[in-house]
Amino acid sequence: MLQVLQILLDGLLLRCPRCPWGRMFRGFKMYHACPVCALEFERASGEQTGGMGINVTLTCIVETAVAVALFNAPDLPTAFDVLALLAVGIVFPIAFYRSSRGLWAGFLYITGNNTESD
Repeated sequence: MLQVLQILLDGLLLRCPRCPWGRMFRGFKMYHACPVCALEFERASGEQTGGMGINVTLTCIVETAVAVALFNAPDLPTAFDVLALLAVGIVFPIAFYRSSRGLWAGFLYITGNNTESD
């Protein structure tokens, strides 16, 4: 169990799930394979949808938490609430994009989907 958590943490921190020395990204572009151990992060082009699913799900959770916090905040103007929710809905998915793709690559490594041959 501890190894699974370490692999997911490596993915979250954009490190290779097999060897924690390789980096997954250069800027916003994901490497095809680890520059150190050559592990393919996503073997097929459609596998990036898993990372997008993680990103959308966590964006909805964060957006809901902010909405509940703003609802319970005393006497904030409605315009502030709307702008805050809009800002979170735009900024969070962009900021979390690489980490969500890294988490998905870690999940693929745990399940063996990026190490087995077709």
